[in-house]
Amino acid sequence: MTKISNPDKVLFPASGFTKADLVGYYEKAAEAMGRHVVGRPLTLHRFPNGIGEKGFLQKNASDFFPDDIERIEVPKQGGTTTYAVLTSPDRIPYLANLGTITFHIWTSAVPNLDQPDRLVFDLDPAEGDAASARAAARVVHGFLSALDVESAVMTTGSKGYHVVSPLLPTLDYEAVGTFAQLASALMVAAQPDLLTGEFRLARRQGKVFVDWLRNRWGQTGVAPWSVRAREGQPVATPIAWDELDETPPRRFDTGTALPRLDIDPIADLAQRPTDLAPAVAAVEAQAAAAGIEPATFDRFRS
Repeated sequence: MTKISNPDKVLFPASGFTKADLVGYYEKAAEAMGRHVVGRPLTLHRFPNGIGEKGFLQKNASDFFPDDIERIEVPKQGGTTTYAVLTSPDRIPYLANLGTITFHIWTSAVPNLDQPDRLVFDLDPAEGDAASARAAARVVHGFLSALDVESAVMTTGSKGYHVVSPLLPTLDYEAVGTFAQLASALMVAAQPDLLTGEFRLARRQGKVFVDWLRNRWGQTGVAPWSVRAREGQPVATPIAWDELDETPPRRFDTGTALPRLDIDPIADLAQRPTDLAPAVAAVEAQAAAAGIEPATFDRFRS
């Protein structure tokens, strides 16, 4: 059991959910969550005084972290960042005791940090428009399936869904990121009334933003089974495709997610990851035929 400091401290004021409750959730979810978190650089969204006050994102590992939490120094524009990397799920509750509510992970893992082993499309609808987000998820699923790329879907505990494809770590970030960017553009072109590639919220006109940017070097996404810093303690939860129509993005919380820990299509697909190379060639050909060219991006941008 994790030693908890200030166990009665309320982190979620509306429900009275305490630090002890948070650590208790992560103790139960750690093994399932570890399948996604262990070996990946972590960004920790910490709220030491609860979500009623502003939290902060921690990328650099603290000096006081235990020695069994590894550190890895990676380049960024103008310097380096020393990330924490878990070698075991046992330290997830320890980090929760520090006020970490949400865990964000890279799409690559040690020792192949330059080669992503998952592809993520983050579907960001207008607030409250779960129906459009579901429709967008099905578009992404169909597009990838046509390329023989298997994918799973996850509620984010926020506004939308993530569509995730575990990959063989054989391509670099430039290749995977360009694939994601071109795929997003092709999907937007095919479904212009539903989807948009506009990053700026004011320009989206109520459409679902197909966010491919998670697939760049140093970018992160919320970890499956992670709690979100919203009242009600929603949890980012993997679901089956046939559950999508009945599952809004904030359907599961720290109570209702726990009975589902053995339902994890993302972890299941990770046992048979996709070789993305053939799909990259196919999407490049489709984009060229459509006159779509990728914009350049800086691998050190964070």
